[in-house]
Amino acid sequence: MYRVNNDGSPPPSAAASGHTGSSNWYQKMATAWGSALDRQADRTADLASQMAAGSDGPGAALRVSAAAHQLSFLSTAAATASNSIGQALETLGKKQ
Repeated sequence: MYRVNNDGSPPPSAAASGHTGSSNWYQKMATAWGSALDRQADRTADLASQMAAGSDGPGAALRVSAAAHQLSFLSTAAATASNSIGQALETLGKKQ
């Protein structure tokens, strides 16, 4: 099992082996979620702009609605994942 010091830094043996601590993978996960949310938000905004520019038929409205629902789903999933991991890390921290 990978351990960290009380201040969150890796122990010397972990640092020597190339492990840089838990913040590295957590930051990568957060960055990936942020990128996915940005892409979906951009897609939703583009579709809404197209609709505002005159393509306002039922199909366009449905595409905007679907994109907005996908954004909402991604946002909820990102928050749930982040909260779950945070709770798991908190539990691990209490056990050490």
